[in-house]
Amino acid sequence: MSKYIALIGAGNWGKNYLRNLYDMGVLHCVLDKSKDIIKARPRVYPDINCVDDEDDILKNREIKAVVIAAPAHLHYGMTKKCLLAGKHILVEKPLALEYGDGKELVDIAERKKRILMVGYILHNHYAVRRLREIIDSGEIGDIRYIYSNRLNLGILRANENVLWSFAPHDISLILILMDNQEPLYVNAFGESYITGGVYDTTVTELGFRKRLKSHIFLSWLHPYKGTEICNHRQ
Repeated sequence: MSKYIALIGAGNWGKNYLRNLYDMGVLHCVLDKSKDIIKARPRVYPDINCVDDEDDILKNREIKAVVIAAPAHLHYGMTKKCLLAGKHILVEKPLALEYGDGKELVDIAERKKRILMVGYILHNHYAVRRLREIIDSGEIGDIRYIYSNRLNLGILRANENVLWSFAPHDISLILILMDNQEPLYVNAFGESYITGGVYDTTVTELGFRKRLKSHIFLSWLHPYKGTEICNHRQ
C-alpha cells in the first residue's frame, strides 16, 4: 500500500492518528513543531519520516491527503494552505475559530473538488447511532430537553476557550439527536479566570422548534470530572 497521507501534529491527540496511520501503512510523513515530540516518536516508530517544513508536505505530489491535529488556532491557516495545494483534508475540531473562516474553507474545498472532513469521531460511535434509532422509533416519545455536561480539572489552553475546545462534539451530537434541525437561537455566556479573554467556564443554550431546548455546561476548572449527554422526553 502506498504512503500518501501526511500528519501535522503528533502530540496529545495527534499521537492517535499517528498510531493508526502507521499501522495502516499509509503514513508518508509527520510534521510537528515540538522537538521533544519529534524526538520521542521515532523511538516507537523507528522508520517514521519526520519533516521540518510545511513545504515538504504542500509541494510533495506523492502526498494526496493531510490529517491536521495541531492546536485549534492553527486549523484555519493550515487547512487553507493544504486545500490550495490540492490535498484532501481531515482536520480535528473545530474547523476554524470564526464562522467566516470556516465558510471560506468549505468554499475552497468545493471549488477545488477536495474532501474536507472534520474529526467528529463520536458520530460513528455505536451508542450514538443506537440512540438515534431509539428516538426515530418513537420508543421514548418526543424529546423536549437535552443537556450536556463536560467538566474536568484539565489542561488550560491559551489560544482557545473551553467552548471551542469541549463543545463541538456536544453541539454536533445534539444536532444529530434533533435530526440536524438548526437551532432558532443560541445564547452563550462564560468567564475567564486564568487567562484574560480565554473563557474557562461557559454555559450555552440552544432553542429549537416546538419549544425544544438544550444546554451545554463546560468547564476545565471543575474539581470533579464528568461527561454526560442526557435527554428528557414527553
